[in-house]
Amino acid sequence: MPMQRMVAIALGMAVVIAPLGSMAAGMQPARAVEQQAAAAANSLLNQGRQQAEQGELEAAIATYSQAIQADATSAEAYFHRGIAYHDLGDYQLAIADFSRALQLRPDHSETLYNRGEAHAHMTNAEAAIADLTQAIELAPDVVQPYLDRGLVLAATGNLPQALSDLDSVIALAPDNADAHYNRGKIYTEMGNPEAALSDFNTALRLNPELAEAYGNRGILQHQLGDSQAALADLRQAAALFQAQGDSQGYQQTLYFMQQVQQEGSEQAP
Repeated sequence: MPMQRMVAIALGMAVVIAPLGSMAAGMQPARAVEQQAAAAANSLLNQGRQQAEQGELEAAIATYSQAIQADATSAEAYFHRGIAYHDLGDYQLAIADFSRALQLRPDHSETLYNRGEAHAHMTNAEAAIADLTQAIELAPDVVQPYLDRGLVLAATGNLPQALSDLDSVIALAPDNADAHYNRGKIYTEMGNPEAALSDFNTALRLNPELAEAYGNRGILQHQLGDSQAALADLRQAAALFQAQGDSQGYQQTLYFMQQVQQEGSEQAP
């Protein structure tokens, strides 16, 4: 006769021996409570997403916090609260939530990407590159981690690897205007003006509203000796910056225009 599995339950000073079947029956209410908590958390998650989509980020954070109180094991709740913190510019709290989400759900490429992007905002290049690299390894066909890692690498002066990442973006998404623009900037820094000009041209063909591309192409045109083309690009950049409400970009472009005009007048006979 096979031995029946038994479970010992400590109740005060006594030890009660119960068959496993009766113990499982006793656990069903606890399982039901867990299911109810998960359902409540999911409902709150949906509410928080709607609030975030409507731009109500602080309300979304409060709702996500309620979801976490309902189910502290919800990686999605931590992930989405991290996104909301990120969008409010509170990158430290975003990183903390992304880290907790990764403890609950390791190897989640989207969470790794967002934590890496938050590290980049905190100018923590090493941590950003580590997270973005892991995100790429987990999802090698996703464009954005390559683009962000390329920008971080460029900011640290690692131009060859940055160029390689931008090449990967363009191979995956040939019509990505931001990738062409940023590769053009890298080519400029690497002393390859012809390749840079080609990328700026492509970026503007794909996105004629990209003020930064007009500005950088204008500066490059000036460096190549075509001040007339430079001024035309800089004027277009200034108009776009102004229309987009980017006062800093607008003022910087006006400064470059003055520099080009001043150098042109000094060189005039």
